[in-house]
Amino acid sequence: MDTEKKKKNGKKEAVCCLVFLLVLYGMWAADALCPDRLYSDWEKRLLAQRPVLKAEDFLSGSYTAAYEEWLTDQFPARDRWIGLQTRCELLLGKKEINGILIGKDGYLFSESVRTADWDRLEAQMAEQFGKEAVSRIHVPAAGAVLTDRLPRGVSFSGRQDAVWQNLVLHREEAIYYRTDHHWTMLGAYYAYEAWAEERRIEPVPLPELRVEQIKDDFLGTHYGRLHYAEQPDVMELYDPGVECSVVYDLGGSDLSGLYQPELLASEDAYRYFLDGNHAVVQIDTGRGEGHLAVLKDSFANCLVPFLTVHYGKITVVDPRYFRADPVVWLREQGVTEVLILAQDTVGVWN
Repeated sequence: MDTEKKKKNGKKEAVCCLVFLLVLYGMWAADALCPDRLYSDWEKRLLAQRPVLKAEDFLSGSYTAAYEEWLTDQFPARDRWIGLQTRCELLLGKKEINGILIGKDGYLFSESVRTADWDRLEAQMAEQFGKEAVSRIHVPAAGAVLTDRLPRGVSFSGRQDAVWQNLVLHREEAIYYRTDHHWTMLGAYYAYEAWAEERRIEPVPLPELRVEQIKDDFLGTHYGRLHYAEQPDVMELYDPGVECSVVYDLGGSDLSGLYQPELLASEDAYRYFLDGNHAVVQIDTGRGEGHLAVLKDSFANCLVPFLTVHYGKITVVDPRYFRADPVVWLREQGVTEVLILAQDTVGVWN
């Protein structure tokens, strides 16, 4: 009897070993046959490439570290494994995974990231164009506005200015995406509304905008880090209907228009607005004489259309990609006003 049990156990062990080896060699074959991916659209970053083996790197240990990084980034079906890992950690009760906070009602939160020295740029612009001609929109982190959706015991600090107050007033509406760090176009509208009132500009009334649902399965950057979401987001367009002539990168791009509908089917659908981030976007509306310069990060992309109601020209500059001195260049363009719009890096959780 004991001999039969031993034989059965031996067969089970052999089958388990065979399955393990098949999986191991299958993954090795997939790794060998599949070319390295250069970029992750979900994670919005370059992926590590296979390192070249050199004796000095091997002896110093840098090759081993680079190889581990490459293996992690290029692991077969990596996105699916990340999603599986996220679900396992959720079952364990974790509320923070890969730098993302798991909030209520499907909301995912992250800390703000410093993208440029916006304070220095504001000071330079004020010196060049005068303080009265320069304004600022500090974009609050979603967690500083949607405080009732945060996990228990978590809070965000933030700048409680007019933009923040108007967003808080409308926080029961869809003003931030659940799966992304950006605000929605409706959230951008409420920021524009508060900014316009402070500048003594009559904001275009919300009912006068053409509203259209443009995507019902949007998954943003937070989803890209977790490959998990309770539900996808809905993307909506609030279009003021201003006909514009738009030039990207000083004519170095064939793109035109404020919106790029073909990108709605991509993994980076937020690029629908102004095609994402470009060094320079020049907009001519033919309305009035004012020339507004917008120094911005990606939060401005869905707010800029509202500004077309008020200015004849709008020059959008992203300092992260613009290689010339923006002060000198904007002076040469005949700019009359400057708006600095970027996320507020005060917003961190504790």
